Amino acid sequence: MDRTFDYGLLNTQTDPRFADRKYGRLGTVAKNGCGMIALYNVERAARPDTRFEPYYEARDAIKTNLFGLLGTRPSSVREILEPKGFKVIDLDKKHPDGGIRHDAVIVLYWYWFGAHYVSGFLNREGTYTLYNYFTRPYAMSLDRFLETLKSSKNHVVRVWGVDFPKERGER
Repeated sequence: MDRTFDYGLLNTQTDPRFADRKYGRLGTVAKNGCGMIALYNVERAARPDTRFEPYYEARDAIKTNLFGLLGTRPSSVREILEPKGFKVIDLDKKHPDGGIRHDAVIVLYWYWFGAHYVSGFLNREGTYTLYNYFTRPYAMSLDRFLETLKSSKNHVVRVWGVDFPKERGER
């Protein structure tokens, strides 16, 4: 594993370079690593020097459910990001937009056979480019994405707005 190789933002947890790796004691990245991928993507978008290999190696800091079989615990979003200077805000899952834009969003939803995390990053026009949901990164408003989930019979569990750490001297 090359700790310096740059995978960039990840749009799939089934990438053959890491899909079969352990996540928790009983899970794999492909089956249960969407939460870790969302957290990595947020840190990577804020800090371009973030690399996947060291992030994966430190994965034990991310709490999982049922030893990784049920993926990432929702509490890990705050527990991982806030100590690193990110501001994490719980958003209203029915009307999360409210005119306030965040640097990133993380959406957790459940469907008939599991749950899934998606990360998104703010664009100039107020949409978010979403990762690990569509076959390629896709831009849309947060409200429209949540409507897409609802129309597909998915149920939104949590929506977090994430503001990136401010550099010293920046307001």
